[in-house]
Amino acid sequence: MALRLAATPAIRSTARIMMRQQPMGLVKIHSSVSQSNTAVATHKPDRLHGSYHWDIERAASLALVPLIASQLAYGASPVTDTLLGVILPLHLHIGWDACITDYFNARKSVLVNKLMKGTLYLSTTGVLVGCYQFNTNDIGITEFISKMWA
Repeated sequence: MALRLAATPAIRSTARIMMRQQPMGLVKIHSSVSQSNTAVATHKPDRLHGSYHWDIERAASLALVPLIASQLAYGASPVTDTLLGVILPLHLHIGWDACITDYFNARKSVLVNKLMKGTLYLSTTGVLVGCYQFNTNDIGITEFISKMWA
């Protein structure tokens, strides 16, 4: 069906016209302006600091809603303990990283930014290890929340 549609004269002529037109992003508007600007250095795209980073941040935030709801509905569970012990520190790490990036920019305060980022990574690692220890050697996060709530 699609091949028969593509063979019609009206579709073929429209396709030819569309192929001849330049996309708007490639149209040269001002011929007097130089096309190469070497004064601005651009960074290579990084998968973890672009749209993927935003997706991970939103997924971690959204994953906390059913985790907390399932803990309230079904009670303590080792699966919920494990997931909360990983997703909650990840969510907190991403939030604090955004604060450090916004308020202590690496271009303006290099030393403070590196110190704060190092402290953030160390504290996130400590929280992850602490959550693991609390979940395996003690009552677990969800049971602790239940006892604190009651």
